[in-house]
Amino acid sequence: MAWTDELKAEAVTLYEAAEPTPENSMEIVKDIADELDQSPNGVRMILTKAGVYVKKTPAAKAASTGGTTGGTRVSKAAAQEALIAAITDAGKTVDEEIVSKLTGKAAQYFTTLLVSNED
Repeated sequence: MAWTDELKAEAVTLYEAAEPTPENSMEIVKDIADELDQSPNGVRMILTKAGVYVKKTPAAKAASTGGTTGGTRVSKAAAQEALIAAITDAGKTVDEEIVSKLTGKAAQYFTTLLVSNED
């Protein structure tokens, strides 16, 4: 289903009515996507362009407990979600099929590249 101006306005209205917070924003987007028969990424893109999307706050990095080298482990799904958010925030279209095939480490790498270019 194509996005019409009315559908975009409805998505924004539903989102704002749900009183989004960084913790529940993604769930609200998924619910609206189901209700409007759209993809969650499409809804997120509309909300971002409208300037109302509440981004999930990145989790604080845990301090290393010694003995190990390397970074903090992040789940593949979390890394892919962060990449989707970074692409959406950049105003670009997300190809979910490609993102779903990335490893967590690859998703983190591309997210870092996208976010560091925003400066």
